[in-house]
Amino acid sequence: MKGKDRRYTYVIFALLCLIVFNLGTILISAKGNKNYTIDKSNAKAVFSQENNFVKGEGFFLNLFSRTSSTINLYRNQISNNQWDISFNNEIYFKEKFSNFIKSQFPSIILGKNKTKSEDVNTWDYEDLEESIIIEDFIIIEKVEEYEDLIIITDTEGNIILENIPKPLNIKPLKIDKNKPYILIYHTHGTEAYSNLETKVHHSTDRKYNITTIGENITKILEGKGHGVEHITTYHDIPSYNKSYSRSLNTVTDALRENGNLKVLIDVHRDGVELDKPEVKKNLNKYINKFKTNINGKDVATFYFVIGPDSPNKEEVLSFAKYFKAVCDIIYPGLCTGILIKPVGKYNQFLSDYSMLVEIGSNLNTMEEALETAKLFGELLDIVIQNIIE
Repeated sequence: MKGKDRRYTYVIFALLCLIVFNLGTILISAKGNKNYTIDKSNAKAVFSQENNFVKGEGFFLNLFSRTSSTINLYRNQISNNQWDISFNNEIYFKEKFSNFIKSQFPSIILGKNKTKSEDVNTWDYEDLEESIIIEDFIIIEKVEEYEDLIIITDTEGNIILENIPKPLNIKPLKIDKNKPYILIYHTHGTEAYSNLETKVHHSTDRKYNITTIGENITKILEGKGHGVEHITTYHDIPSYNKSYSRSLNTVTDALRENGNLKVLIDVHRDGVELDKPEVKKNLNKYINKFKTNINGKDVATFYFVIGPDSPNKEEVLSFAKYFKAVCDIIYPGLCTGILIKPVGKYNQFLSDYSMLVEIGSNLNTMEEALETAKLFGELLDIVIQNIIE
């Protein structure tokens, strides 16, 4: 008998055993229930979620959950109507439950000689985050460790850059100033700025998308004497789902060619779902959320994103904290915070001076984002001057 046929026979035999076991469980439960009286008023709150879930999920998932505590836990975790768990839901069984079964029985589904790499950086990041429902993230709005170190104004309130505090927990940046040492790239290069009329917020037209923001940051830094390489490759086309894998390959190739590249900046723009009722009802509030006024001009705010799974997470976080502290001194309100995601690396393990920045959102105008690009470049110049060896 061929290996493939043996696996199918095993699966069929296992299913038959599960069915027999399940029928026995039902009979025992039915017989046992005759000996007890249930107070339905008290039971309703406990079992209402379970009953509703069973009603919609179909026989197949019930069968497995009765015979496996692991699958039963998985079932209960996704029973909050976030997915349609009906037996006829093809997307669910193909993409969600099948993935779980594969993880539980890899030798059956994948075959004896087929294995999947556990290296997170080979995964599809977006698919991974879609399949793990976690809402627990951390936002740092205030960098407390720098507060007692800030003495930066003279008697007239003017900023004295020489008095900006020195960085904490950041190793001195060692670079060759004769070669580029700053790399700017875009994992989601087609992210574009406001087009509320057409609702098209991704474009390959550089007049409207995030690559032009990177280009302007590059010009500001080069004008201040920094060596910069800017990659304008669109990593999010033809498929958005493998953007981080593609940008990882791009940056790795760049580092292989020039090991002097140390400051790695992935420039994005945030996105707001315009179809949400809350957004439609309070559109102006959301528009104003992503802008502030600096020197009489409306500019897009920005924030940093940290991937918690990088082995150098603390170094990357310290770099972002120092940048925010400098920004809060010079342009209060421009940097709205540091967001630590619940999962992911975002390629930040490539350097302790990695940075993922979200400049504005799809609700900002290109003009607002371009103003922020200038300010961001100026701030980065100050940060690098203070950490360079």
